[in-house]
Amino acid sequence: MAWEAVADLDQLEEGDMMLVDMGEPICVVRLYEDEAVAVHNTCTHQQQPLNEGYLQEDDSLICPAHNSRFDLHSGIPTGVPAVDPIPVYACKIEDGAIWVDVEQQLNDAAIPHKPFH
Repeated sequence: MAWEAVADLDQLEEGDMMLVDMGEPICVVRLYEDEAVAVHNTCTHQQQPLNEGYLQEDDSLICPAHNSRFDLHSGIPTGVPAVDPIPVYACKIEDGAIWVDVEQQLNDAAIPHKPFH
């Protein structure tokens, strides 16, 4: 396991998100006082940055470009146009920090990448 502290708790209020570079762009979202999640920051529809999106009350994230919606716990798209899930990574709150381990992917989603043009 390669847990890495990515933010102090006082850096993210409930409902806030931030972009973290961990070899891949990771979107860290603090859902509640005692819960944070980490997902790949790239929408699987047209590779837009999810950290610029909108958090919903049902713990889903809406992509800012075309309104694809992703469940932040499973990575599964719950609203079109995206049909492929985003990777979800191990994330915890401990010792006053938010920790992520990108080596522990919690689903089997493929890593999304920018299209080759």
